[in-house]
Amino acid sequence: MGTHHDKSNKMTGKETYGDDWDRAGLKELLAGGHDSLYKGKSKFQDIQVISAKDIRLYLNEQLQFSSLDERIYHEAFVHVPFTLGKSIQSVLVLGGGDGLALREILKYPNVKEVDLVDIDGKVVELAKQVPALAELNEQAFFDKRVTEHIEDAKIFIGKNKKVYDVLVIDFPDPTNELMASLYAKELFEKFYSCLSDDGILVCQSNALDATPTVFWSIGLTLEQAGFHTKQYHTIIPSFGDWGFQLAAKNEITLQFQKINVHHRTLPKELSTLFAFTPAYEKFKKNAIVNSESNLRLHDLFREENI
Repeated sequence: MGTHHDKSNKMTGKETYGDDWDRAGLKELLAGGHDSLYKGKSKFQDIQVISAKDIRLYLNEQLQFSSLDERIYHEAFVHVPFTLGKSIQSVLVLGGGDGLALREILKYPNVKEVDLVDIDGKVVELAKQVPALAELNEQAFFDKRVTEHIEDAKIFIGKNKKVYDVLVIDFPDPTNELMASLYAKELFEKFYSCLSDDGILVCQSNALDATPTVFWSIGLTLEQAGFHTKQYHTIIPSFGDWGFQLAAKNEITLQFQKINVHHRTLPKELSTLFAFTPAYEKFKKNAIVNSESNLRLHDLFREENI
C-alpha cells in the first residue's frame, strides 16, 4: 500500500472525510472481533470504548498495512476485478509480498495458478515464517497453486511468455524516479501483451485525497498504453481515500457478478466505489502521461504530498 497521511482534505482544507473514515474503521474493528469495553448512550451522544491490537508492516518507515483495516484495501483490490472478469484461472501478482492480496485471490476455486513476483525475498520469507503474518495471510504461500518469483518485476515481465486472466499490480507509491518507472507507459504496454483477451488488470493508484493528479495520471498512462480503463476508490482509515485503476483490452462494462467467496468490507452496491465527487474529477485535466523518456510521476507525487 502506501503513504499514511492525516485526515484533512487537501482540496477543501476541511475534514470532510474524517467521519467516513472513522465509521469505516470502527465497523471493521468490530467485525474483527476486538473487545468492546463499553457501548451505550449519554444524553448527548453514542459512546463506544474499543480495545484493539494490530499487526503493522513498515518498509523504510512507511506503513504498508495495519491488520485493523487491511481487508478494506485487499478486498476492494481483488474482488472488484474478479466480479468483472471472465473464466479467471491464471493470475499474476506484481508486488504483494505480504501475501494479503494472495489470500483473497486464493478464495476462488477456479483459480488454477498464481505467479507472485516480489523483488524482496525477505518480505516473502517473513510472510511465511512470522506466525502472526502467516495467520493474517492464511498461509497463502503454502497453497500449491502459488509460485513465487523473487526478482524485479520489470525483468520478470521482460522474459515472460505466459498469458494471464488477471494482473494485480501492487507496486509501491511513486515516491522516487525508480518507483515512478514502474508506472511508465512502456511497462504498461508489456502488461498489455501478457493479459488474455478477456483479461483484466487492477493497479493500486495512491491516495485520491493526497495525490489526485497522480491517480488520474496512472489511468491516463494505462490508456496511452492501449487499455480501456475504469477507476474506483474506497476509504481505508489507516491511509485515506484509496484509488485503484481497472484496465482491459476491451471496454469495461460495470456488470458485477455475485461475490461467492467470504468477504466483509465491500459495499452491497459495488457501483458506489466508482462514483467520484467533482472535487476529485477536476484533477483529471491535470493528468500527465508517465513514460520512460518523461518520468514525472514522482515529481507530481512530491508536489501533491507537501
